[in-house]
Amino acid sequence: MGKYLSIGQMAKLNNISVQTLRHYEKVELLKPSYTNEDTGYRYYSLKDFSTIDLIKQCKAMGMSLEEIKEVTNNYTSLDSISNILNNQKQIIDEKIKELENIKNKIEYMSNTLSISLEKGINKVFLKQNKERLFIKYNYTDRYTDEFEINLRKVLLEVERDYENVNAEIAFTTSYKDMNDNEEVIYKNVMINLGEEIFFEDDKLVKVPAGNYLTMYFDDAYRNSSKYYHTIMNYIQKNNIKTIGDFHEIYIMTRVGMDGKIKSLGQIEILIDK
Repeated sequence: MGKYLSIGQMAKLNNISVQTLRHYEKVELLKPSYTNEDTGYRYYSLKDFSTIDLIKQCKAMGMSLEEIKEVTNNYTSLDSISNILNNQKQIIDEKIKELENIKNKIEYMSNTLSISLEKGINKVFLKQNKERLFIKYNYTDRYTDEFEINLRKVLLEVERDYENVNAEIAFTTSYKDMNDNEEVIYKNVMINLGEEIFFEDDKLVKVPAGNYLTMYFDDAYRNSSKYYHTIMNYIQKNNIKTIGDFHEIYIMTRVGMDGKIKSLGQIEILIDK
């Protein structure tokens, strides 16, 4: 092969493309050791193997080309490389945490979908729940433009302050108004950030563990009132004693090709032991 390798030989021996080597040259990450001024052909030396190996190792750690350039430019400074690697480790740890949150959300939705299919839609049943923590916001005028804007602000706040884009939305509705006047009156909106909450917040509320009369529905959210009548009739027919108010929780919302919105949700209320 001689002292120098052509760009094609270099690419083949390192299992990368010629285009990749040209890009590395363009961003000044790896320049050819020699360029023939007459032909414009580029040639690499055997020492460039080490640089390519380093680039591959850094890419495998998720580093950007700019970060890799910093490593190659400071390859003699172990302190500099150590700082870069520690920074990359922190980025990866944060990414792992983010992926774990996504995985937990997927598992929760998958389990909930399985339960809803097993129990049936529009069927009232008893469900044992653990204690849950919600963040409460005192917005009440459901089905108004103002409410929708306030809800959007809440979700943006949750995303910004709690780094959560998969929050579960829930509403508290008055049992008394439903029982006395057959009206669905919304008292507040709540956001469930998940099982593990390691911070204090004056808006945090605990939803107690216990047996909950539960019903899943799959419909447009504006149609939820009819499902309250179903579960209320069940309560009255079976002389069930309840505690507190209803919770209307949304699990998954989707939009069809026709633009219609449909949500899988549940209505629940704690029952007396």
